[in-house]
Amino acid sequence: MPTEAQDPARLKQFVAAAMKDYLGTQTEIGVSAAVAVGDVRAHYVAGLSDREARQPVAEDTLFLIGSVQKVFTNTLAAARIVEGKLALTDQITRFLPGEVRQQGTVIRQVTPQTLGTMTAGMPSANVPGHPAGALYRGEVPPPAMFDFWTRFNPETRVGAHYSYSNVSEVTQGFTTTFAARRSYPEMFATDLQEPLGMRDTRVDLTGIRPERIAQGYTAKGKRIGYRGVGFNSTASDMLRFLEGNLFRIPSMPLLTYRAMKLAHTPHFDISARQSIGLGWYITDAGAGAKVVSKAGGNGGFVAWAGFLPGHAAAVVLLTNGHPTTGLSLPATGRKILLEAAGLDTSEVPPDADAGIQSDEDAAD
Repeated sequence: MPTEAQDPARLKQFVAAAMKDYLGTQTEIGVSAAVAVGDVRAHYVAGLSDREARQPVAEDTLFLIGSVQKVFTNTLAAARIVEGKLALTDQITRFLPGEVRQQGTVIRQVTPQTLGTMTAGMPSANVPGHPAGALYRGEVPPPAMFDFWTRFNPETRVGAHYSYSNVSEVTQGFTTTFAARRSYPEMFATDLQEPLGMRDTRVDLTGIRPERIAQGYTAKGKRIGYRGVGFNSTASDMLRFLEGNLFRIPSMPLLTYRAMKLAHTPHFDISARQSIGLGWYITDAGAGAKVVSKAGGNGGFVAWAGFLPGHAAAVVLLTNGHPTTGLSLPATGRKILLEAAGLDTSEVPPDADAGIQSDEDAAD
């Protein structure tokens, strides 16, 4: 049944009201949001992409999405599983370079499923040398990555405990490239970027007009010097990705459809009302509704993307700062999403809000 929210103006009002609460008086923080319910879409922008230049946010402004990119990596891994080049329960040492197979012992317990569900016992912090950047650019793993794999000693029993980990996603990515014998950029282009028309989702910002690139700021308003490693995107592009996960893009290849379905299928229970698929968090919102989401961010940016499979609803929030209101962007995103779908927002438990690093940290 259509809801009152299924009108672009009303959807935009939901976003504007929620973001006003989230930002408080810090209206200089840049925001780009996109919302969809069924075939109805709305976009909302506010604040500044660059405070010093007094450059306002536009719909094509590029924000760093931080750890939201983990769902890209895990969807690419899921596609290789669908193809039969990888299995959820494979020992990843089958695919990693020979020196890891010869020297690594404990890492033989690690599988694509434990990597995707953050149950591999790997640390939160990444290894030195920016291995994520090497992965996304299609380069070989840096030496520190090989050292980590061969010396790996899990912090908890592999497969038994959830613990958020950046190095798990990077390991998943390199395992996938070795299994497929294809680079990350190539897989991303053929499985996601091209079929979904995500023209503004990119790692390399070379050649992009400076006014399109959002600058990141800390909660104290300090301009960050190091942007961080990984993908940049627009709210429109990320909404397109979520609509793919809602299976609302008829032209999407069957491989991508099946990979997405596998990626947001629950594979590990974090708590009574929250589970995790391959990179995606699934939160019980009551009345049978499930919020599927991922958060990300570093010292200068915060991002959230979520959708409701049974209601054809999706929300993307991209920001370039950390307000001091005490509210979280993931909670704000869930509120907008449920309101847009016409659902009760009062009893939804908080999710892990994982992927958002502290105000002064930089992402890798």
